[in-house]
Amino acid sequence: MNHWMFNCRDISHLVSISMDQDLAMHQRIGLWLHLMMCRYCARNRRQLLFLRELMRRYGRHCDTLADSIGLPPEARRRIGRKLAEKKTARQMRP
Repeated sequence: MNHWMFNCRDISHLVSISMDQDLAMHQRIGLWLHLMMCRYCARNRRQLLFLRELMRRYGRHCDTLADSIGLPPEARRRIGRKLAEKKTARQMRP
């Protein structure tokens, strides 16, 4: 990823990263240009966004699922704390 034109492998990686953090200007421009030209990468991005939304919607049922697979309460608390830490760290970014 030396310049603003990226190959499909680079774009796949950038799409994934862009869902969790901001990209540099040249990365955003390269991503946008590539997605305008490559229907396969555009489809991959739509699929990832769909899966992300699906997990967000059905994530509310996590406690029920965790109970059904026998996840110990302490493990759930640790996971919850880590997720809260990441959310706080993300909100504190400039």
